[in-house]
Amino acid sequence: MCDAFATSIASNLVSKLGEYLFGPIGRQFGYVLSYKSNVKDLKKEVNDLKNARERVQSSVDKALYDRKPIFTDVKDWLKSVKNEAEEAENLLRDGESAKDACFRGWLPNPVVRHSIGRKVKKMTQVIKELHKKNNFPDVHYDHPPIGIVTATTSTRSADNNEDVLESRASFIEKVIKAIAYDKVCVVGVYGPGGVGKSKVLADIERRAKKEKLFDVVALAEVSRNPDLRRIQGEIAYALGLNIMNEETTHGRADLLCRRLESYFEKRILIILDNMWTKLELNEVGIPCRYDNKVKGCNLLITSRNREVLSIDMCSDQDFRLNELNDGEARRLFERTVGKRVNDPDIKPWVDGVVKNCGGLPLLIVSSAKRLKHGELAAWRNASTHIDVSDVKSIAELNYNELGDERIRKLFLVCALYSSSIHMRCILAYSMGLDLYKQFSMTIESARYRLVLDLRCLQNSSLLLDSDDIEDLKMHDIFVDMAISITSTEWKALIGRKDYGFKEWSKDDLSKCTAISFPFVGIDKLPEKLDCPNLKMFLLAEDNESLKFSDSFFESTEKLQVLDLTCLSFTSLPTSIKLLENLNSLYLDYCHLEDVTVLGKLKGLQFLSFHGSIIARLPKEIGGLTELRFLDLRECFKLQIIEPGVLESLVNLEELYIDGFCQWEAEDEAPRSNANLADLKNMKKLRTLHITIPHSTNFSSNLPFGNLKEYKIQIGAIAHGCNEYKESRSLKLNLDSGNLLREVCMQECLGRTQDLCFDGLQDDRDSIHDLCTKGFQELKHLCVKNNLSFQYVVGSTQSTGFMRLESLVLQNLNNFKKICRHCLTPESFSKLKIVKVENCDEIKHLFPSSMTRIFLQLEEIEITGCNLMQHIVANAKVEDYIDEVDNDANVKSCKLRRLTLQDLPKMTSFCKTEDHSVVFLDGQQVNFMLSERIMFPFIRTILVGGNLLRLVF
Repeated sequence: MCDAFATSIASNLVSKLGEYLFGPIGRQFGYVLSYKSNVKDLKKEVNDLKNARERVQSSVDKALYDRKPIFTDVKDWLKSVKNEAEEAENLLRDGESAKDACFRGWLPNPVVRHSIGRKVKKMTQVIKELHKKNNFPDVHYDHPPIGIVTATTSTRSADNNEDVLESRASFIEKVIKAIAYDKVCVVGVYGPGGVGKSKVLADIERRAKKEKLFDVVALAEVSRNPDLRRIQGEIAYALGLNIMNEETTHGRADLLCRRLESYFEKRILIILDNMWTKLELNEVGIPCRYDNKVKGCNLLITSRNREVLSIDMCSDQDFRLNELNDGEARRLFERTVGKRVNDPDIKPWVDGVVKNCGGLPLLIVSSAKRLKHGELAAWRNASTHIDVSDVKSIAELNYNELGDERIRKLFLVCALYSSSIHMRCILAYSMGLDLYKQFSMTIESARYRLVLDLRCLQNSSLLLDSDDIEDLKMHDIFVDMAISITSTEWKALIGRKDYGFKEWSKDDLSKCTAISFPFVGIDKLPEKLDCPNLKMFLLAEDNESLKFSDSFFESTEKLQVLDLTCLSFTSLPTSIKLLENLNSLYLDYCHLEDVTVLGKLKGLQFLSFHGSIIARLPKEIGGLTELRFLDLRECFKLQIIEPGVLESLVNLEELYIDGFCQWEAEDEAPRSNANLADLKNMKKLRTLHITIPHSTNFSSNLPFGNLKEYKIQIGAIAHGCNEYKESRSLKLNLDSGNLLREVCMQECLGRTQDLCFDGLQDDRDSIHDLCTKGFQELKHLCVKNNLSFQYVVGSTQSTGFMRLESLVLQNLNNFKKICRHCLTPESFSKLKIVKVENCDEIKHLFPSSMTRIFLQLEEIEITGCNLMQHIVANAKVEDYIDEVDNDANVKSCKLRRLTLQDLPKMTSFCKTEDHSVVFLDGQQVNFMLSERIMFPFIRTILVGGNLLRLVF
């Protein structure tokens, strides 16, 4: 037994001795003896890691193109891969010296091989470990909602060229210090209208985000007549919370409150701008105590009235924003007027004008814009004949200087609507009041005139500047001034919270011509509206319990414009049928169960149910034969339009019906719903927005040829087609091309500006051949999911797509070329953007004959095209020279973004017999295509997915 034990011990000792003595020696010899296999393993691992890196980088590039932020660990991994791969390649290059032999070439040099081999073995392990870490579920994350402040939150910078006013800068510092103080919950900013409170709040919001003072920052405008739905929506949007599917105000408030309470461990700032009276925070959904004191959040509020802040909203600290001093007021005025203040004739009057603006930035800018091109007499008048005590006087002067009575009335109509002005509403109001009677031959001509008039109001500073004419705003000062005028000239009555029908005398009601209640919180209506001279009645109230008696409209026979928004009706008041002079009726965002009575309004011209919950449009609506405008957008619950309704509306000029999808086939019998043949009677139709779910429902000879504006969708369109603000849009998903042969569709195609074909199965091989007259007005073309198209243009010497700006081709399995033959110089002459994705047969994007288009190209994106070799086809250098110009100067191209992904056959941008052009990955580059065309402006080059990069 002892011998066995001793033998076991001896065996273990020998084993350990061999492990510790011979193991290291074996490894050292292994570095030399296994050198070739280790080098081979390293090369393979490096190559695999490069492929993995390209796959990840391709996903990263795509995310960056879509402006998505990249996870930090992904960026760190890519950086590590790049560094380690470069080190490994350097090591392999050094290993080439290991081939130097010793013993007169009989044996490899063991000393060199040992040193390199040891490093190769270790580097192989490092590469393997990196490779294991490349399984990222996703490389990017979505941007947080605009109100959620993160480490990566970026803010819009203030205009660096703007001369900062010192008083505003110091004021902002004081307010920021207050809201950042732990013991202060509610901070108020007050001052007169036009002093710049909203501008200051915007700067504070930007600073709070930039300096990460709060984790959550949300801003909403309250306004004189708070619209709880809008206020809730603005705060919810900042939080990334979708509450609009909740129909009731109380339900939305509950959702919003719960979201804010879930953030109580974070620092929350809610900014409420332009508060006129007490706002019940619990009704909005902002957590508060029984006394309306906010809890769990910080609140920053602006108001003209300090008592609203300190008493109604329980503010802890208030700051008054003062008017500008003389020096700052003059600087602001001079900045707006420009050099004209130095005109010797003008200079003596500048101080008087500035002084009369009372230090209010709004009036300073307004006066400066008005006088910038004004006569000397206007400067004298502005300097000497303005009552400094009346801050509305300059606004009134701007109003009085409006040359056209129609434009003055338009301004007053805008003020009655609210401070936010929507074109679709103002158009109906103005035409309903006959302001545009001389232009009302068509709605289109009236709209053109209205746009010019609105721009005139902007130029007079009576409307705030905006590039979007569809949605404009008016400052409260001008609203007040306009309401004051309407109260005098039109005897208009404007409802306020706790001030309305009960406070108005019978004499006031009998004389008034306009009444407006824009979300003022009214909870009861009179039994009958005794207003025999009333022409315009606007009521917006998110209150389902607000009821109308059947006799409400009995004494309003002269009513021409009626807008009831966000109300609920089991049935409309029967007295509404007495409104024989009613021209415009808007019932937007209402709950409507029965609208049969509207069939009695024979003179009605404008009718809107935009966004309303309505299930049926009864046959009585067909009796509105004078109707020119019908809006059924976003009426997603609309299931039935009774047969005969649409075909009876023979005077319709504008029809918005893209919320209705229950079209019957033309041969359906018996009929129970509308079919497209009903549109044939609409000979005056000029604007059509429509969704047709199935092409089988289509009817021939529709009046599409007369349309001047349209948004037509036939079939289900997958996501991916961009939306452009063009007036004529056509999106088609068709089983065959037969529908396109219809005369009405050919007329439509010839004038379409934004066109998308998705899944079209047709026997033609050229997209251009789909329209017999050519796509003469097309600006944006997207073609997806097709097996037959091989070319965009297939005919010889065709002229096509002269106005095309963007071209998108996706999933065209047999697509080969942009054009089969040579094109005329006018073809594609305005093309700026080209995107090609998953087109497996295409080998080059453009033939050499289309080199000229690079003079206007700004963006090229090519992805997943397996046979793509070059952007421009092979040609002789002389071909380029012939195609460009005889101009000896180099032509500078506008290409700014080049994206190339998953192109395994791609070798170069273009290749000629003696010249090749390629890329520098991730760098700003200048390169030339031939000797005549240079690309100096590229700012972004995204290259990924099996692309061979050649650098010259």
